[in-house]
Amino acid sequence: MSIKKISINKDIETAKTLPSYYYQDEKYFDLSINKIFKPSWQIISNLKQIDNTIYPFIFLKDSINEPLILTNTNKKIRCLSNVCTHRGNILCTKKNNKNSIVCKYHGRTFNLKGNILSYPGFKKTKYFPTKSDDLVKLKTQNWKNFIFISLQPKIDITNILDDIESRLGWFPFKNLRYNSLDSCEYTLDAHWSLYCENYLEGFHVPFVHKGLNKDINLNTYKTILLKNGVLQYTESKSKKDKLNIKKGFTDYKKNIYAYYYWIFPNIMLNFYKWGLSINIIEPINKNKTRIKFLSYPIQDYKQPTNTESSLDKVEKEDQNIVINVQKGIKSKLYNRGKYSPEYEMGVHYFHRLICKHLN
Repeated sequence: MSIKKISINKDIETAKTLPSYYYQDEKYFDLSINKIFKPSWQIISNLKQIDNTIYPFIFLKDSINEPLILTNTNKKIRCLSNVCTHRGNILCTKKNNKNSIVCKYHGRTFNLKGNILSYPGFKKTKYFPTKSDDLVKLKTQNWKNFIFISLQPKIDITNILDDIESRLGWFPFKNLRYNSLDSCEYTLDAHWSLYCENYLEGFHVPFVHKGLNKDINLNTYKTILLKNGVLQYTESKSKKDKLNIKKGFTDYKKNIYAYYYWIFPNIMLNFYKWGLSINIIEPINKNKTRIKFLSYPIQDYKQPTNTESSLDKVEKEDQNIVINVQKGIKSKLYNRGKYSPEYEMGVHYFHRLICKHLN
């Protein structure tokens, strides 16, 4: 596949943004799926939500579409292929509490570790079974009860998780409770990268988020680049909205409104006084994106809704502007712009990471 190489100058003061053809050419989208999303880590679930022994799911539905299974044995989570090693049948279609995985095609059976147990009709088969007859086992990370999975783990996220531990070691992760009522999915008619770009800068806040702008002190807005990630944070104008940071931790004396962590390429962890919200940005095609919004309030707290600065309102404002940008990049009179060195370090870093992996 012939594809034009894209590069972004490391000097943000002279660099130009991604060219518009990156967002419009199917070849770049397909390459992004293979080169960026396959080696990425994805949040699949929270351990507290996995109350079955077998939990089938699709890894990045509509793009990678890999059928997988989480198995839960005494809180030990494993991730296995959901495809039988005999003739490729899908093994499980519904979560259940069985102690083995049985193929409904020819009866091949596996334990919850993925090892083959029984195989009717194979008595005369030579050199059988071997390790290749077990279900493929994938790498998992259990971080603060959140389950991360990767098909080909090549993007290191350790530094980001360590930074969260350093700044938010006081945060009551154990008291987070998933709220299905405030969690939802959106389908956005825009390229996945545009949504991430919007997230990675606070430059637009005074122009797009009038309500949020009243709550935060934009002069305190900071962007910190991490290996394969970005941290943004800002202070609140009111102490009632500030995080309850414990003494001895970074920013203890500051009125931190929120910590916004982005994990390359598509995960956003947002820490507030009331709890944690997670955005997972899933590509569907070059013009369509799925946004999974997951709400995890701290016990006895609630996610604020229906206010000028609540997440539901801010989300709608973000989506509207991203859809407008999607329309604009199709213009024959636009190709690429320049970065604001003061406000768009996160966007610049994101674009450089994209180029690094695509090239």
